Amino acid sequence: MFRKSESVMLKLLTLSVLIAGTVVCALGQNSQEPSQGAVPAVQGPELAGQSNEASETDSLQPNDAGGRMATPEPVNIEGYSMNFTSEGERSNYLRGGLKFGSSYSDNVSPSVGRAISDVSYSVSPFIALDQVRSRLSWNLFYTPGFTFYQKTTAFNESDHNVALALKYRLSPHVTFKVENHFSKTSNFLNQNQNLAAEPTTGLPPNVALVVPIADQLRDLSSVQLSYQFSPNSLIGATGTFSDLNYPDRSQVPGLFNSTSTTGEFFYTHRLSGKHYVGAAYDYNNLLSSGCATVPTSSAPPANCVQQSDSRTETHGIRGFYTLYLSSATSFSVFAGPERWESSGAVSTPPQWSPAAGGSFGWRRAHTSLEMNVSRRVSGGGGLANAVHSLDGNASVRQQLSPSTTVGLSTNYSLNEALRLLPSTSNGHLVSGTISFERRLGAHFGFDMAYTRLHQSYNNIAAISRAPDVDHVLVSISYRFERPLGR
Repeated sequence: MFRKSESVMLKLLTLSVLIAGTVVCALGQNSQEPSQGAVPAVQGPELAGQSNEASETDSLQPNDAGGRMATPEPVNIEGYSMNFTSEGERSNYLRGGLKFGSSYSDNVSPSVGRAISDVSYSVSPFIALDQVRSRLSWNLFYTPGFTFYQKTTAFNESDHNVALALKYRLSPHVTFKVENHFSKTSNFLNQNQNLAAEPTTGLPPNVALVVPIADQLRDLSSVQLSYQFSPNSLIGATGTFSDLNYPDRSQVPGLFNSTSTTGEFFYTHRLSGKHYVGAAYDYNNLLSSGCATVPTSSAPPANCVQQSDSRTETHGIRGFYTLYLSSATSFSVFAGPERWESSGAVSTPPQWSPAAGGSFGWRRAHTSLEMNVSRRVSGGGGLANAVHSLDGNASVRQQLSPSTTVGLSTNYSLNEALRLLPSTSNGHLVSGTISFERRLGAHFGFDMAYTRLHQSYNNIAAISRAPDVDHVLVSISYRFERPLGR
């Protein structure tokens, strides 16, 4: 357990050093430029999937024919933004604060065979830094926390949530992006459930199932380099690593650790200011590792009664199309064949299957909406091996008044194991969350979120005996901000 935690934290530290080095180099190159200091909020629309910071530094409109091109949604690591077009963030600021929260769940230990309710309390300081220069924009968010349970005190622990993002224009036509999201928690449903207060959506790895209360480490890292080599053509390469780890196997009987590594190359051509077409090739290495026979107590992999590993490799080619209906509205589709083969306890010969999907993002001054659907081979996300996954999600965010915002999100995931073994299971997940945020003056805020979760996996002891969860989260926070460069 400790070796795995140290490995993940070492990776996170290494990424932080690399980003810090890039920032130092960039600032050195820009030392002749005058400091911008604090930048006012950017009012007005921006490209779907791009932040206001990017718009602030871009001298050309990305969708003007012959101008700087956008990276279409099917190959973009940033995902859709749920910020309103009138909700521009001020740049070059230090932000921080403290949040006190309490949550209630009617099912904290599904594996015991009956629903056990519990109340938890948490305290979480947080800090955020963001900076924009003519060629560089980056931001860092970190919140440590402490969670205490009223009944199930064995789950008391410290939490960590880190998000890093960097975008650097190496030249007028070459852009480098890095993103990393890491979390260590015992309550997955407490992480980023309040869409009203935290309008961020991304492209997380396949979430096939959710264990309400269990120690878990999640890490998602992406690197992308793109080059616009002609007025209307762009190529790029992307590398992605994701990891889901359950340090204490006794808390998650029947579940497996999951790791995936992806490499992708893509080409896109702008037919006009609104229409993008392209093609992409990707390779995925998907690994599930765990105990086929569940130990009676917490044990490292070497002490499992029966260790089981499954590896799946995929090669895929897909075409995609993106339509920018406006600078804040876009629609994308993709489709293509996938070739996959698995190895482990039982190997399978190479097989072919179709992959397809689509997405839609729409933002206005007081409303934002995003929808995604996809069908493809994905990592197990806690299951014994890779799966054919059908995933769909939708989120809407609405500002009722200058101080009040509500959000609604739904998720559906249907997963069919590539290989049916005694340790594998087909199943599905359905969840819905409604959230509320009320700002109390300039520094205080009150948040609420309710989540309903239903899962169906008959062969997984961690959730099959009590598959439904109702979860309520309430918090009050204090925030401050200080301008940088002054």
